[in-house]
Amino acid sequence: MHRIAYIVVTGFLGAGKTTLLRRLMREWVGRRVAFIVNDLAEVDVDGAVLAAEQGEHMTVVRLSSGCICCTIRGEFEAAVQQLIETHQPDALVVESSGVTNPQAVLHGLNHPRLRLDSVITVVDAERFLDYMRYSAAVETQVYMADFVLVNKRELVTPAQLAQVEAQVRRFNPKCAILPTRYCDAPLDVLFGVQAAHADRELGQHHHDHDDHLGEDEVDSIAISVPRPLDRERLTAFLKSEAMRDVYRAKGFVQIAGEDGFALFNYVPRRYGLERGVAAQLEQGAGFVVFIGRRVAARHDALAQSLLACAG
Repeated sequence: MHRIAYIVVTGFLGAGKTTLLRRLMREWVGRRVAFIVNDLAEVDVDGAVLAAEQGEHMTVVRLSSGCICCTIRGEFEAAVQQLIETHQPDALVVESSGVTNPQAVLHGLNHPRLRLDSVITVVDAERFLDYMRYSAAVETQVYMADFVLVNKRELVTPAQLAQVEAQVRRFNPKCAILPTRYCDAPLDVLFGVQAAHADRELGQHHHDHDDHLGEDEVDSIAISVPRPLDRERLTAFLKSEAMRDVYRAKGFVQIAGEDGFALFNYVPRRYGLERGVAAQLEQGAGFVVFIGRRVAARHDALAQSLLACAG
């Protein structure tokens, strides 16, 4: 019986997981690959981008409004079953949400037609040492990895990079550590390894962590942005106290004086605007998703501050 190789891509919010998947789509043209993309937020920005860029033989399944390791586990397992029966891909790639426990994801992929290829964890070199104090998921994501991509290496000094790599090694003595920029690790190194480390650890250790979102106090909100934003006001807002405890923000926005929508991505201390992303065509109006610690309780304040950026 042919067994479908599956890859799990995990890592905390904003580390660069979707960047890696977009590379796969560009470089695996012609391959029959299925992607399952999980977003904690109600509005799935990353899945929209990937669905718009998928190749001819690729399939993207988007699961939002919860974690596939707990709150929408049943929906995840049903999606896996349907992909196996209907699409019969050569490979299955699962991108978990930024706060997902990968052990539970791997158990959800326990199917006789599947075999584990690799677990890849992407960490943000600039923010990793902060984030590991915010969420217990960070250590678990690193512990389960066959490969850890220490991404955004260009944003830190060699000494800072060495500090991050040393902490990764403390969490996981067995993984391969690859410093990257825009997740530029060689794909032939990452795939086809049959995940000896993660498979062994999965058999020895499994702890359900159904309430990890409550323990970490992580939630999300989506705010509609019907008018163009002034770039200078937006920059000032993103540097302000209003963004305290926001770990990630993303969406589609218009910038005053510029044509069309831009894909908006924010992690603490930096943000980017990317034009020419086809997924923007799905959006009737702009919006921004905020993910972080107790952001739902600050919905009105964040909405007021964001909308005040309109030109």
